Amino acid sequence: MKARQALLIIPFIVGALACSAVQAQTSSPATQFTVGAKIWHAAWQSYLPTGYTGITPDGTPALANSVNEVEGKTRTDVLPQLAVRHGDYFASMNYGRFKTDFNAQRTSVTLPTGQNLITSRSDHFKRREADLNLGYFVTPEVAVALIYKDATEDRATSLGIAPQSVPTVRTRARGVLLGVSGSFAVIDKLRLYVQGGYGPARLRFHFPDPALGTAKTDGSYIIGEIGLSYPLVTGTAGGVGVTAALGYRTQTVKTDSYGDPFQINRDLRDVREGAVLSLNFTL
Repeated sequence: MKARQALLIIPFIVGALACSAVQAQTSSPATQFTVGAKIWHAAWQSYLPTGYTGITPDGTPALANSVNEVEGKTRTDVLPQLAVRHGDYFASMNYGRFKTDFNAQRTSVTLPTGQNLITSRSDHFKRREADLNLGYFVTPEVAVALIYKDATEDRATSLGIAPQSVPTVRTRARGVLLGVSGSFAVIDKLRLYVQGGYGPARLRFHFPDPALGTAKTDGSYIIGEIGLSYPLVTGTAGGVGVTAALGYRTQTVKTDSYGDPFQINRDLRDVREGAVLSLNFTL
C-alpha cells in the first residue's frame, strides 16, 4: 500500500543479561532476576519531507517532493529494563521514551493558489517503545533472542508563517526481530560485550487530515552496541550482584517509501546513536 509520508521508528532492543548474566558462577541459583537501566546520551538524525508543485516538461501540473536531512538536539534518556534467567533461558522487558526537535531554516509550503512558499519549519518527535525478548544462551558467552517490538511515535509541526504546533502524523510500528549478544573476558573481570539485532516490521501511519487517512509501509531495523562491562559487586548465594557497563550504541531504521509526496521509491534513514552507561542489579 502506498504511504503518504514515511516516518521512521527506531527499535529499542536490549539484552538486559548480556553484560552480567554470562558472568554467573556455577554456584549461582538456577533462577536469576535482573533489574537495571541504561543512560543513553544520543544524537538523533532524521528527515523532514515536504511537497511542492510544478509542471513537467510537457506543461502538465505535477507534485514533487524534497527531503531535508536534519539532526535533532542531543538528549540523555534513562531506559529501565527487567529480566529473568532460568538455566540457559531468559526473558526481558524494556521500555524507552525519547523526544527531540528537528529544525529546517528553509522548507516549501504549497499555498491554495498552487504557489510554493519558502519558510522555516520545526518538527517535534515523541517516541515510546516497548519490547519483549525471549532468548537462549547457546554458550556461556553467547545468547540469541527473539524480540517482539511495539513502538508509537507522534510528530507535530510548526512553520515560520504559522508558529502554532499542529499534529502531523502518528506512527505505530510492530515487528519481530532476531537479536544476538555476547560477553567475552578481556583482563581479569573486565569484559567486552557486543549486541546486535536485525528484523523487518510493519508501520502504520495515522494522519489527522481525513483526506490522508491511514497508510502502511514496511521497514527494517538495524541495531548495534559495543562496550566494556565490569562487576562492581559479585553476587553470592542470596546476595546481589552489580554490574556496570560503558559503551556506544547505534540504532537505524531504513524504510522504502512510495506515495504522495514521494513519487519514486527511495531509502530513508532515521538514526539515533551515542554513548551509553548501564547499571544492572542481579539477584
